[in-house]
Amino acid sequence: MLIQRQKCVLYLLQKLQKCDKIQLAKLLFLLEKETELPRLYSFYSFIPYKYGPYSFELFHDINIFEKEGFIVTNENTINYQYKQIDLPQILKNYIHDIISKYESMDDNDLIKYVYQQYPEYTIFSEIDKHQQYKRDKKGIFTIGYQGRSIDEFLRILVKEKTHTLVDIRYNPWSMKYGFTKYTLKTLSEKLDIEYQHIPELGIPKDMRQNLNTKKDYDELFKKYEQHLKKQLLKIQNLKHQAETKRLALMCFEKDPAFCHRHILGEYLQKMGAEVTIT
Repeated sequence: MLIQRQKCVLYLLQKLQKCDKIQLAKLLFLLEKETELPRLYSFYSFIPYKYGPYSFELFHDINIFEKEGFIVTNENTINYQYKQIDLPQILKNYIHDIISKYESMDDNDLIKYVYQQYPEYTIFSEIDKHQQYKRDKKGIFTIGYQGRSIDEFLRILVKEKTHTLVDIRYNPWSMKYGFTKYTLKTLSEKLDIEYQHIPELGIPKDMRQNLNTKKDYDELFKKYEQHLKKQLLKIQNLKHQAETKRLALMCFEKDPAFCHRHILGEYLQKMGAEVTIT
């Protein structure tokens, strides 16, 4: 079943009938930046990448569309194949406005416009950097991916000048696109962010059963604190890395109070590490 942001992509392709991938990415980026659409519906987020703003989630959806027969791709060209897509009129209007404003631009003009207007998305560009970027931070911060897309998550890592993403899930698997170990490692490394998985700093599934009250979590975290005493070498290694690099300790839960990352963060603080728990 198509969700609204996927319908927006297909509706845009339906109107264009044919476009290349650069044009599609830039038009959807401008749709996200220059209309109220993201305030009405969950939409794609974009990160700085090789050719400016890019969405891994968008191109994951493009692959799905092709497998399901909505489109046919030929090298960089996307051809629309499906029946008409219906959207609320307000979303159609936003898409029509973006098409009428930018459709006449070729790829070079479109890239030039986006680069000039949104220089923060050019920091990794292989074409032309309008803004410099240096990973000049150190220390540790914690982050959960609950409620975030992979692009939103990676954008935070970029903003934080992250050198290394440290996955402290016991089992690094997720039904959410981008957060299973292999995919997360691959996408992080595309942004020159090293990925480390340390399952020994996670909590086994059998310890995470029946967590219904604050008392349940308090008991779990007491057990986890005892567990950390057996992992001193791994924790000391994180502290050592953080003396010269910026590390992100990641897990699932949005609220650190309900995630073991805050216990690990506090443990590192007591050892003298600079840690921001979020």
